Amino acid sequence: MKTSSVERPVLTLRELNRAMLARQLLLDRARIGIVAAIERLAALQAQWSPSPYIALWSRLRDFRRPKLWSAIERHEVIRARLMRGTLHLVSARDFYAYAVATQDLQRGAWNRYQIGRGVDPKKVAALAIAFAREPRPKEDVLEHIQERIGGTLGGPFSWLVWRFVSAHADLVTAPPGGHWEYGGTDAPYVAARHWIARGERPSEEAAIETLVRRCLAAFGPATLADVAKFAGQVPGRVRPTLLRIGPKLRTFSDEEGRLLYDLPRAPRPDGDLAAPVRFLPRYDELLIGYQYRDRVIAPAHRRAVYTKNGIVEAVVMVDGFAAGTWNLVRAKTDAVLRISPFARLAPRDRVPVEAEALELLPFLAPGARTGGVRFV
Repeated sequence: MKTSSVERPVLTLRELNRAMLARQLLLDRARIGIVAAIERLAALQAQWSPSPYIALWSRLRDFRRPKLWSAIERHEVIRARLMRGTLHLVSARDFYAYAVATQDLQRGAWNRYQIGRGVDPKKVAALAIAFAREPRPKEDVLEHIQERIGGTLGGPFSWLVWRFVSAHADLVTAPPGGHWEYGGTDAPYVAARHWIARGERPSEEAAIETLVRRCLAAFGPATLADVAKFAGQVPGRVRPTLLRIGPKLRTFSDEEGRLLYDLPRAPRPDGDLAAPVRFLPRYDELLIGYQYRDRVIAPAHRRAVYTKNGIVEAVVMVDGFAAGTWNLVRAKTDAVLRISPFARLAPRDRVPVEAEALELLPFLAPGARTGGVRFV
């Protein structure tokens, strides 16, 4: 760690990487509960249904799917469109803060069109909340509202209409069979007011502060742009909170001179600390939640991970950085985990990659009779 010209300690790329790994539970698998883990990680991406399970398997000791199912069934873990308008799993304790911090600015944008059509957002919210006391298909929710406000709700994009309704009513998705294990985004919806035992919408100031602190704890040290990227908000909406709580934070610079914010007691290990091999799923929040991603993946390799059609590929982490992509290939009773390194792996790296892959394979394909690992 060096010191910059403005007397801020400078964190090297490897120091930022190790800090990230420590907070993301990727230096050593943690022995903590599901809810505590999700809060430590801020949120889990749930766009791809297997993603939360793989993410937790790589971060927790002895993780089994029923542990997450149980937390979901007890309504301790909530699935909703939050950061960047994408599906996430968050704790019930954090849901309302995230909803206010990520949806309220967009409520205003969606309001403009609907109010122009004579729609009262408060009436829409009240109707949706009253109707969705139990999980309902979104088509039924929209039909119920349309029948009672005279069919004025609408617009050129049906998905924007639904975002307008779900954001105003704080609708969350309810798992059809108690949990989500397989694909599909047409789960029924229920109003959070009826799904979460305790909690209420905080003020915008308190909500953004919760989001900022969760983000720094899970991804810090981070720039303003990183926090805004995680939140899916414009930097100007996050900046006042960072400035207000700034005296209680530590500040650093990265090697490019960018200002980094961090919680005072958050872990910042030495950059030379050894990092184990870890497999991350598609859309892992670690791959998305930074504006400046050098601490995760080298620029030369990003094209292989961030595809033109919006898919963020699963990666294998070697020495703390993305070193290749991977996918599972199933054929009847056979399962093969295919690994595509970005560059040739040295034997000292290839051996632990294969060992970790063989540990992961039974978790990914528990019914497979035969399986193996293939480097391609």
